[in-house]
Amino acid sequence: MESHAIPAVLALAAVLIATYTDLRERIIPNWLTVSFTAAGIAFHGFLGAFQGDLFVAVSGALGASISFAIGYVLWRAGGWAGGDVKLFTALGSLLFNYKMPAGNPIYPVPLTILFNGIVAAAPFLFIYVLILRSRRQGVLFARVRVGDLKEGMIPAEAVFERNGTVYRSSVLPNTGHRIKIYANPKRMEGLTVYQIRALKRLFRERKIDGTIRIKRCLPFAPVLAAGTLITVLYGDLYWLFLTGVLA
Repeated sequence: MESHAIPAVLALAAVLIATYTDLRERIIPNWLTVSFTAAGIAFHGFLGAFQGDLFVAVSGALGASISFAIGYVLWRAGGWAGGDVKLFTALGSLLFNYKMPAGNPIYPVPLTILFNGIVAAAPFLFIYVLILRSRRQGVLFARVRVGDLKEGMIPAEAVFERNGTVYRSSVLPNTGHRIKIYANPKRMEGLTVYQIRALKRLFRERKIDGTIRIKRCLPFAPVLAAGTLITVLYGDLYWLFLTGVLA
């Protein structure tokens, strides 16, 4: 097996497992993303040391850093959950130095995975958006009843208590005063079981109203799985289309 095939197989295994857990439980476990990120960094580190190639040695860490930065932007925009960012980070560490069968884009491989996945999922995403708009629902955000909150949901507003008073804001205050946080929109992992219990208690005590604004995060692991499969087996669809049009 060629050296570049090993991280490709690992990446495909990662997205298959992530797709299963994301569709079944709406969560991508940390053990999966952390272990595959570490595997990508370690593999390229050892391979680069063996080949005496510094770029190969650092490509796993570089790919993870670039993928995390892209994923973080998408998370802040409200489109991704924390698990999606971590899975994308793992794919970056594994495939940043991958030699695709076709296409030679000037941008890094993680963007190829993202572009290919969006192309594959575009028809389904379009139908989903149309359904949401027909129901007069937001595409990126939604209002959920406190009683329907589930672990991992990412709030789009902060709920915190200071000096015995509960406040709601788009962001947590930048203050040195001691506050108790019930919902934090900057927390990638989303709401915990304990936070949900606390929010329900605040609702029963009539300190907050019955709904909370959350980020509407689609199960994005299947999109990344499709993008990874296309990238590994075929190449960069967008770059091939672009070069074909300009040729």
